[in-house]
Amino acid sequence: MSDVWIQMGFIRWPLAFACVAVLVLGTYSSTRLFRSGAVADRMTKAWLDAVLFWGGFAMITGVLGTLVGIVVAAQSIEMAGSVSTALVWGGIKVAVLSSAFGALVFAASGLLWFALQLRWRVLDSQEMREA
Repeated sequence: MSDVWIQMGFIRWPLAFACVAVLVLGTYSSTRLFRSGAVADRMTKAWLDAVLFWGGFAMITGVLGTLVGIVVAAQSIEMAGSVSTALVWGGIKVAVLSSAFGALVFAASGLLWFALQLRWRVLDSQEMREA
C-alpha cells in the first residue's frame, strides 16, 4: 500500500487532505444530527454540504493527477524513443491511481452526504409539523 501511496506523486497530498476533510466533516455533521435534541439548522446544513464539496474536490484533483501523470509519462516515452509496452502501461497505471483514489473518496462522500442529508430532512420535516 505504501508503494501505491508513493507512486501517486505530489497529487497524493491534496487527495489525502480531501479524504481527511470528508472524514472530519462527516463525523462533525453526524454528531450534530444524531445527538439528542438535534435540530435541522442552517449551520448543520452548511457542514453537511461541505462533505460533498470535498468529495468533488477529491474527484477533480484525481483527474488532474491522472492528466499530469499521462503528460509526464508521454514526455518520458518521447525522450526515450522506443520503449516496451509493459513500461508504457506501467506508467499509465501509475497515472490512473490518483483518479481511482479520487473517485473512491467522491463515492464515499456522496453516500455519506446522502445519509446525513436524509437525516437533516427528517429533522426539518419534524420541525415543520411541530410548528
